[in-house]
Amino acid sequence: MRILFAGTPNVAITTLEWLNSSKHELVGVLTRPAAAQGRSSELVDSPVANFAKDNSIKTYTSFESLLTERILESIDLVVVIAYGKLIPNELLQLPKYGWVNIHFSLLPKFRGAAPVQRAIWSGEKSSGISIFQLDKGMDTGPIFTQKTFEIGDRETSGECLERVSQLVPEMLDETLSGIENSTIPTPQDDSKATFAPKIDKSELRIDWNTTASSIKNMVRALNPTPRAKTTFRKDDLFIYETQVSDTKSSRPAGTLIFTSQNLYVATNDFDLEILKVQSSGKKIMSGSEWSRGIQSKDDATENRYV
Repeated sequence: MRILFAGTPNVAITTLEWLNSSKHELVGVLTRPAAAQGRSSELVDSPVANFAKDNSIKTYTSFESLLTERILESIDLVVVIAYGKLIPNELLQLPKYGWVNIHFSLLPKFRGAAPVQRAIWSGEKSSGISIFQLDKGMDTGPIFTQKTFEIGDRETSGECLERVSQLVPEMLDETLSGIENSTIPTPQDDSKATFAPKIDKSELRIDWNTTASSIKNMVRALNPTPRAKTTFRKDDLFIYETQVSDTKSSRPAGTLIFTSQNLYVATNDFDLEILKVQSSGKKIMSGSEWSRGIQSKDDATENRYV
């Protein structure tokens, strides 16, 4: 088949590599335009754009460019993985077989932009991959194939996505063969739908008055980006990794507990060990290393996260 690939972040690269070396003809990639990053606001190309450049693959950064060159009418299918923008309905019917999307959940569960993050945040022990036909709804189209995967107890969203992205090529190969042989996808049961909206900046601050396990899940879900954060002595502190202890908290929630080798913080049930942290503008370090760099004070209010 003649295929256009649509994707943007690193999680899409494994699938793009497979397509580029497969029996199918990869005619180009659609990816988001270069975006400003860092304090300098320098424009940086997406990982998919960089891969396309390195492999001499035609690159499109807007729907308008696709329409101008009438590329969609000349291909069989568009394969989408983490493109990052809704596809206009009028474009979905232009390729011979339409558009198929690779989504990291067992649809109709966790429809939306952050399925793995929301699954981990919710404490799910497993999730999955769905390959489905795009329609005008948000992840509502009929499904070609699905695969379940386990989520590790300490696995972050970044680690999980990197691992399970390796499962996609085999699933996609099966799906493309099915499409060529007129496989009819199975409609979703909308009554069972749950949602996984994009992570909002207002959600990033840790509430130490909740349970240790819920905070641990939040930290895992937001690692490596956009990162769970707290405040210590008026400065933001990003939390990357934690572990629930066996010790019931006896201090007010948010209170730091220093030991010779470890750093803990009280929650509304168990003390939570802080394993990896990052102060603004500094490197990631262990909780114990960070605690040695601050001066503990007798004033209890000076030794709390907020």
